Amino acid sequence: MNILNTRLVSCLCYCFSAAALLSVISCRKAHERNGTDPLEDKEEQITKQTSTSLGESERRAGIAETSLKKIAAGIVAGHVPPEMKGVTEPIVQVAGKFTGSDPASRHSEAHVFKITNGEKIFVALARIELKAKLANGRLCSVVGQLASKWVVGDNGSLLLQSLKEAAFLPPVESPVAWFEEQTGKVIGNEPAFLHHLSHGIDHWLTRVEAAHGIDAFIRNGMALGDIDGDNRDDVYICQPGGLPNRLFLHQKDGRVKEIDAGVGILDHTSAALFVDIDNDNDQDLVLATPAGISLFENEGSLNFAARGVLRTNSADCHALAAADYNLDGNLDLYITFALGDRLGDENNDRFLFHDAQDGGANQLFRGDGDWSFTEATESTGLHKGNNRHSLAATWHDFDLDGDPDLYVANDYGANQLYRNDAAEDGKRIFTEVATMVGVEDKAAGMSASWGDFNRDGRPDLYVGNMYSNAGSRITSHPDFPVANNAGLLAVYSRFAKGNTLLSQTKPNQFIELTDTATMGRWAWSSLFADLDNDGWQDLFVANGYITATQPEDL
Repeated sequence: MNILNTRLVSCLCYCFSAAALLSVISCRKAHERNGTDPLEDKEEQITKQTSTSLGESERRAGIAETSLKKIAAGIVAGHVPPEMKGVTEPIVQVAGKFTGSDPASRHSEAHVFKITNGEKIFVALARIELKAKLANGRLCSVVGQLASKWVVGDNGSLLLQSLKEAAFLPPVESPVAWFEEQTGKVIGNEPAFLHHLSHGIDHWLTRVEAAHGIDAFIRNGMALGDIDGDNRDDVYICQPGGLPNRLFLHQKDGRVKEIDAGVGILDHTSAALFVDIDNDNDQDLVLATPAGISLFENEGSLNFAARGVLRTNSADCHALAAADYNLDGNLDLYITFALGDRLGDENNDRFLFHDAQDGGANQLFRGDGDWSFTEATESTGLHKGNNRHSLAATWHDFDLDGDPDLYVANDYGANQLYRNDAAEDGKRIFTEVATMVGVEDKAAGMSASWGDFNRDGRPDLYVGNMYSNAGSRITSHPDFPVANNAGLLAVYSRFAKGNTLLSQTKPNQFIELTDTATMGRWAWSSLFADLDNDGWQDLFVANGYITATQPEDL
């Protein structure tokens, strides 16, 4: 399987191994089932202390995290920390696993996500990740949790008293890495890479005028498709305004070579799709630009011809999704808009962080054949509730009735699932059913992917959101502004929890599987895929945030 490394794209994301996508076993919940709680010290009676300010709580978290990072580095090197008291066994086992591992391969992380404060004592609960090449040559990854107990001195100094609890998932081992860096081999000698794509956004911000549509928070996607019919995926890379989009042809030796096929436009391009618009069995190209949705026909001989632009109501197009929703044999296009044109509305009072309803109006264009499209948002019922900050959309027949339904992932609030139904007159009407079937997932929706992960014959859903250790700590602090509003507090806490795996346990009924695959970091894109070819669908999550020259990612 040839995979083009995501570093080819000048976007701000990083890809992590499948092991890192697993959430750690909650030692708190495990002990609750046994009638104890690792965050409660029966001798010291640690309780939440409202007099401990949010600022002081965050200071404690920062110091504790620095110390726990050193402890994690010791464990991955095979050392048992001297601070252990009463919970040696789990760490002894993990440290023993990494004894003799290759020093150059060792990587460890520890991040505090919960603080339980007392006046003179507090407990910090941290997620821990350990990775290394073992003495037997196999690659190993372990994730888990550590609860540490700290004493606060009269002068504010902090002393680690003990590691109170430790719980780890079973180690994940592999004889080889699932993914290896291939950028240099695949594209490293291409002029387009050397002089353009190898530079980050900061480089171009000082060289391209903002009037072209480039800024620090720009969003640009990519598309894979076999444009020449040789059964090898080619790559189209979208760029900010003022920089040319790039099309690379996949060569027999696995490398890519840039070609001039008439699609190197300079307009800011947020998304691209390779799809067969005209049903002639080749991949045409659809681009999302501020001027509208640009259509390019694949004429063969490595050449594309412009076939028009679909004028949109807003300029901030975010995602494209294609399907034949009315089953007439022509592909239709759905476009999402994040901010739309409402951002500058001085009278806008519809923005709420947890329930924003001031976003751009998404649009559906019905394909009528011969490169002709008709705007069909309102006539199909998709105009209802169409005011979210929509970042992604995906078509899938979730109810298995033979037609594609539509799921929309929204930032700042609930997602939407539009069920595709046939009306009495034969036309198609969409009904929003997210709450009814249990998939609204109120959070910072970034992406969505359908797949039958448990192979029960019913489509399941994975939604990419944001994960934040700081958010988890702050929303659990007594000084958090909505701490006394249980309902609203639960909503804000959810915004920091991470991704969501929704299993369709019965027809049209989904349940959320917690502590399964939520830890996807600051996730943007997510995908169900059988990465190891074992017949089970794994999860691949692209994540990260703006780091520039900083080596550490969120």
